[in-house]
Amino acid sequence: MNKRGGFSDLFIFLIFAFVIVLVSVLWVWMGGMVNDQLHTTMDGMDLGDTVGNNASQVIENTIGVTNETFQALRWITTFLMVGMIISIFIGSYLVTTKPIFFIPYIFIVIIAIVVSVPISNSYEQLSLDPNLASTFASFSSTNWIMLNLPVWITIIGFAGGIIMFSRLGKKEEQFYGY
Repeated sequence: MNKRGGFSDLFIFLIFAFVIVLVSVLWVWMGGMVNDQLHTTMDGMDLGDTVGNNASQVIENTIGVTNETFQALRWITTFLMVGMIISIFIGSYLVTTKPIFFIPYIFIVIIAIVVSVPISNSYEQLSLDPNLASTFASFSSTNWIMLNLPVWITIIGFAGGIIMFSRLGKKEEQFYGY
């Protein structure tokens, strides 16, 4: 309540989207690397437990299950981004602002678009890294959003502005009974 501006939402989206995707990709990649390295070094070991498991079975029952869980990050990151976009629209709807702030809002959206270009380019460079390329490729919908980030920021920014500034008179009508 009493929120006076949703001007920083685009920048928060830019930062969190990039960080969430990068951390998710690194978790999936590291999980696969750890699993492969454990299999390389420990598959020949005989654990001699009472159940009859060997090292490869133990690795698959522990790290293998964890890696299967990490695979959910591929769609979780997309849903987090979509959720952030929806929250920007809801926040824009709930903001009460004055028409004078339309011009600064346009400048902030333009700055966010300009900032999104190097973030998108950085993401592309990271996704082309030979070590991480296959992991990044598996994040297909997230790649589509991040590689087209300037377009997304433009659409989100202007749609949020339209939502925010199109209901300027609505609050006054409730209070004064027009």
